[in-house]
Amino acid sequence: MNATERKPAVSEALRKHQDFLFPALACLLFGLFAFQLWFHATRTSATIDEPAHILAGHRYWQCGDFGINPEHPPLLKLLAAAPLNSRQFIEPNWDCGSRITPKEETFNAGALYLANNDADSVLVPARLTAALMSLLLAVLVFLAAREMFGRWEALTALALLAFEPNLIAHGSLVTTDMALTATLFAAVFALYRYLKNPSAVRFLMVGLAVGLTLAAKHSGILILPILFLLIASDVLLYSQSKILTRRFVSQIFRPAAAFVGIVFVGFVLLWAAYGFRYNSLPNTAERPSSVQEFLANMPGGIRNSKPMRTVKAIDRIKILPESYALGLADVVATNSREMVLFGKFYPTGRWFYFPAAFSIKTSIALLVLLALSLMTFKLYRERQREMLFLLVPPFLFFAVSLTSGMNIGIRHILPVYPFFIVTAAAGICLWCRKYPSLRYVLIALLIFHAATAFRTAPNYLAFANDFWGGTNNTHRLLDDSNVEWGQNLKLVNEYIARENIKDCWIAGFGSDDIVSHYQPCRIIPIGLTTTGRIAEPVPPVIEGTFFLSSAFLPPRSGNEYLSVVKSEPVALIGGSILVYRGRFEVPLVAASSLLQRAQELVRLKRFDEAVADGRKAIEFASDDPKTRVMFGLVLARANQLDEARRAFEATIRLAEANPALFEVYEKLARAQLRRLQ
Repeated sequence: MNATERKPAVSEALRKHQDFLFPALACLLFGLFAFQLWFHATRTSATIDEPAHILAGHRYWQCGDFGINPEHPPLLKLLAAAPLNSRQFIEPNWDCGSRITPKEETFNAGALYLANNDADSVLVPARLTAALMSLLLAVLVFLAAREMFGRWEALTALALLAFEPNLIAHGSLVTTDMALTATLFAAVFALYRYLKNPSAVRFLMVGLAVGLTLAAKHSGILILPILFLLIASDVLLYSQSKILTRRFVSQIFRPAAAFVGIVFVGFVLLWAAYGFRYNSLPNTAERPSSVQEFLANMPGGIRNSKPMRTVKAIDRIKILPESYALGLADVVATNSREMVLFGKFYPTGRWFYFPAAFSIKTSIALLVLLALSLMTFKLYRERQREMLFLLVPPFLFFAVSLTSGMNIGIRHILPVYPFFIVTAAAGICLWCRKYPSLRYVLIALLIFHAATAFRTAPNYLAFANDFWGGTNNTHRLLDDSNVEWGQNLKLVNEYIARENIKDCWIAGFGSDDIVSHYQPCRIIPIGLTTTGRIAEPVPPVIEGTFFLSSAFLPPRSGNEYLSVVKSEPVALIGGSILVYRGRFEVPLVAASSLLQRAQELVRLKRFDEAVADGRKAIEFASDDPKTRVMFGLVLARANQLDEARRAFEATIRLAEANPALFEVYEKLARAQLRRLQ
């Protein structure tokens, strides 16, 4: 056989080898992603949001009670709670479907629901079912990259997705973020396929994906302007007629009609998620609530804002299910929260939060490859339509996030990740074809990417890339669901057993019921409990081993734990819980625990005892604005209005000395004074 004959034979052998290698690597990556989702789901404790979602999903199936947890649409909750339908549970102490359930009560009842029903036997099946959305996303990213660019782009995109810590972390939780990420990407990919080759089936697929996006999370409503921009851009770029000609007008009619039809199908599916029922509560002829009633305790400035007036108008004309409208109102009303960035406390959100958080929380491999791809201009020339569909959605989503005051976690911009992952894969594969030696660099980078995920496990929630000091440094840079969401209580229990600790305290992030369920330490109460017990107050001096959630580190928590954090921690658990040993003076903590106890006594109408606890708290922390305002609330509930006014006035004076830290208490005190007038 001569050289000419051998060459086709070698090429054929190489092709067969690649035909085997490609599906084998794809299956391996899918399997590794699924394994990491399972590992995180089983190794971590319930986060603070999950119990409410699981309980809500259970009640949706039980009696169609959409009056519980209306702040989120039902798709993910219905999916996660599906495997629980065949079981009997200790239920909350109110009849299913009997009333609109306040948010705080839902969170408390959800925590007690898990604690009373062997938390992991409820949590783990719900998480594994919710993780189906993450596996769906992996399939969609793989298929999109393959159809848009090629099979090696698909494999690279899948490798980036499979080991991206943020996607693993939130992809195995019963929260709405990954559901939105999967459905929004599905809607854009379906539209891409429809505009390339229109058909009735592809049209229905777009409408279905849009409906699922709307039913996944309220921010899913952004899919509507995203689709409009994509359709309009596609018409302008690929129409064969000039603008303002009759032929051009006829050419835009079809996509315009398609957009209207897609939105219609999407809204039909949204109504289907609520059982085609307007009322939140089942078997109710009379309307039980309204946005105005739902927001009765919200500050007046929020109720009268332009977005809120829009939500109220939507509510009045009843074009959306009542529960969905109430959720929109909640989103608008709570769209401004305090935040921590680079260790600095901000009383409200800032535009630079999400760009900074993205640079901290995103893996190095994705950051490097995305930057390279965005600067690969050949992609824009040769793959114009593909880049349009990959970049318009995430940049629009990112732009909207800059105006949001909800700066509490990278999870709120999770939908940008699949688009950026496919873009990153497309760019690097283009360069590898031009310079084949770059393939070895790419392989090395992907191996490093996978190793980063494995050394992070199971602490994916607290992940920060090595540019910023790694996972153990995240708590110095960010807070909330970026670091600590109550997920590490199992690891605390393991640490206690390993170190043979007998005497310990814990200030854990989450419901007291959940914290006490997972570990044996005495609890620093944070006020989230539904057991009905009157908690014992914390003494002003504590000794032994102290587990402190990073959520309560100064400056976010004020100075409550200042005496604790002055010493060096002996360990850091899961990147989010610091371990201290010694003797600590905590008078502010003692005061806070007394006032939380007083609030429980007020609920039981034991007003004299509540006020007595409040006075004792003032003895421990007379100069603390938080203590003063909490005491004022107790006095107001006990109908001691003159003293309540004095407490709120004292709060304002004390808060003015440090407005950056205590602004929230000053605002609360002023609002209470207005109510007492």
